[in-house]
Amino acid sequence: MLKWSTIMDISSSLAVSVSAAVAIIYTLLGGLYSVAYTDVIQLNFMAFSLWLCVPFILSSPTSTNITVAAVTELYQKPWIGKLELKDAGCWVDDLLLLSIGGLCYQAFYQRILSTATDAQAKITCYAGAVLCPILAIPSLIIGADPLSQWFPTD
Repeated sequence: MLKWSTIMDISSSLAVSVSAAVAIIYTLLGGLYSVAYTDVIQLNFMAFSLWLCVPFILSSPTSTNITVAAVTELYQKPWIGKLELKDAGCWVDDLLLLSIGGLCYQAFYQRILSTATDAQAKITCYAGAVLCPILAIPSLIIGADPLSQWFPTD
């Protein structure tokens, strides 16, 4: 959990209270339009911030060339495991989550079902289909790149 006292010198309960008050006020003043616009602003900040991290991660002195790390046995060995019966519950849970959805799908369907027309719902789905991979790429790079920190070659 983020310690707000470290960043802004306020307690966590005060930070949560202020955040909730701000969200309630802009929702009361602007209605669902303000919530929708806030979502768009947050999505833009998230996309910009994710892509902003990538050059810093790739230029880090501790990073490894991703293409070399993908084919080098030293880096692959810790990721390769065995399927064991004791882990069957976790695998079934992951399979069900990926196949029939999780909590994020509820937010998706709220957005789709609240559109005014079928055309808006379709455009939203198409935009999501394009944006999801674009937003996933920086996360994949960030997750795959700093392998040298975890698996030193020395």
